[in-house]
Amino acid sequence: MVRPDGASRGNPGPAAIAVVVEDAAGRVLREVSESIGEATNNVAEYRALIRGLLEAKALGAEEVEVRTDSELVARQLEGRYRVRDPELAGLHQEARNLTAGFRAVVVRAVPRSENARADALARRALAQKKELDPAERVLAAARRGGVEEARSQLALLDGPALRRVAERLVEEVARGAREAQGQGKRETMTGERAGRPRRPTGR
Repeated sequence: MVRPDGASRGNPGPAAIAVVVEDAAGRVLREVSESIGEATNNVAEYRALIRGLLEAKALGAEEVEVRTDSELVARQLEGRYRVRDPELAGLHQEARNLTAGFRAVVVRAVPRSENARADALARRALAQKKELDPAERVLAAARRGGVEEARSQLALLDGPALRRVAERLVEEVARGAREAQGQGKRETMTGERAGRPRRPTGR
């Protein structure tokens, strides 16, 4: 059982994720509670889901039930809601790719009260992270297009912080590449349909 939750102070704003992974008997196997820098609430919810699936995989799970209080995430994974936001589209595809690695995955939308532990962990991480850490300040400046600001912040970082920046940049570049590939495929398919000759109607 994977119980993910994301929280954001502002939309976007400082954000955090939490995950509670339980076995079939309800025993807690792993908990995650951490800041993810600046993000929207929906991005935080997806990031929490992805982290939860990764944790379940690391624990050797073959069948997973995800219980999320984000109706948007649940319905998009079910295919009932379309994914219109480009950033969410990349995260949605990443989550779908991860679910394909399990024998069975069920996603359920539940009330927040059923995910009280994950909700509390996400809010605790958010409360403890009132300011962005130095690594996140670099990334936030870069996302805003502030190259000089990002460079000046980068010069202040130590080894571990530099490693965090590098890891996050790799994640974001890879996500952007996946989004571009997905967009290219959609455009190719649209072009093929547009160029396909119409069949005679028989009239």
